[in-house]
This record gives sequence, structure tokens and C-alpha cells, in this order.
Amino acid sequence: MSNRLIKTSFAVLWLMLAITAGVAWFRTGLALRDIPEQLDEWLSVFGIGRAATLYIILYTLRPLILFPASLLTIASGLIFGPWLGILFTIIGENASANFAFRIARWLGRSWIDEREQSRLKHWDQKISENAITSVLIMRLIYLPFDAVNYGCGLTSMSQRDYFLGTLLGIMPGLVSFVLFGGAGAAGVNNRLWVFGGACLFFVLGLVIARLLRRSEPKEGQSQS
Repeated sequence: MSNRLIKTSFAVLWLMLAITAGVAWFRTGLALRDIPEQLDEWLSVFGIGRAATLYIILYTLRPLILFPASLLTIASGLIFGPWLGILFTIIGENASANFAFRIARWLGRSWIDEREQSRLKHWDQKISENAITSVLIMRLIYLPFDAVNYGCGLTSMSQRDYFLGTLLGIMPGLVSFVLFGGAGAAGVNNRLWVFGGACLFFVLGLVIARLLRRSEPKEGQSQS
């Protein structure tokens, strides 16, 4: 079986999986805002170890059906509390991002490379030369999570640079959304402080992104 046929078959199966998941969710009638509480109810019947393992697996495979990452991040704080929630989400969110990156790199990079025009190659080269900073900024300004994952996989940037940019760039938003969920978790004291911390980290990400963008050399400007 040719490599192209394998990729086409995978793409068709992937599309079928996404459509099936979408139809199944639509039939439940469950609103998106209610999903974190439903996950909390489902995972709470397991012990902490099994619940964390299932959570990380779900987060890792989530890109296959484009399930909103933010809902799983909020759910983590609700299920595990703010501090364990941050730990488990760091693992799951990074695994998810790099899994999606690898899918896009394997499935579409060669096709893009064969058809890139000069302008696209220019932007690809520019992003790849400053890959860590580029990924950092995209994460810090909260661009759609999967759009960044798959989009970066189609560029020529190295996975190492993508991994580092993602690991650092997701932290303010990750902590913020986990704390938002954690503010509603059972047994959490000082909910107002937890909520305030969530707001602080959310704004912190935007501030860091602004500083990074201001420090970037302009087009045609020497970096020396």
C-alpha cells in the first residue's frame, strides 16, 4: 500500500470519526458549558490515579474530534482541584499539542511543501527561523489551540522548537483556566483568591505576548 493511500485512508477515517463524535454529542443535547461538570461527575467515580490517567488520555486524543481544549482544562480544576489540575493539564495539554503537530506534519507537510508559492515560503521561513518566539506569541494571545497545533505542523519548524514554545507559551492560559475551574471545586478554600489568580494569569499572558512582539525585529531590520 502506497504512502499516499495510507494517508488518504487515515484522513477519511479521521473525518468519519469527527462526524460521528459530533452527531453523538448533538444527540445528547448537552450544552458546551455543562461539559466540565459532566466530566467531573463521570471521572469522580474513579480513584485519583485512574481519573488522572483517563483525563490525560482523553486530552491527548482530543484533537482527533476537535473537542474544545479549554473545556478540558477548566474541567481539570473542577475535578482535581487547582494544584493537581495544573499538573495533570500540563501533561495532557502538551501531549495533545504535540500529537496534533505530528498528525499535521505526517499528513500534510509534504503536500504543502510541493505547492508552496514564493510568498508562502517566505512566511514559512520567517516563522521557522523564529519558531520558539512565534509559537510563544500565538499561545500567549490565545489563538485557537488546534489551529496553532495543526498549522505549525504544516510549517517547516522543528518539533523541538514547537515543543519548547508550546510548553512555555501555554502556561499562563493553562493556569488561568484550571484556576477558573478550581474556584468551583469542592473543598477549595479562598475561592475569591483562586478566581483572582485566574484573572491575573490570563492578563499576564497577554502582557508577555505584547512585550515579546515589541522586542521582535521588524521586517528587514537587522537582529544584530
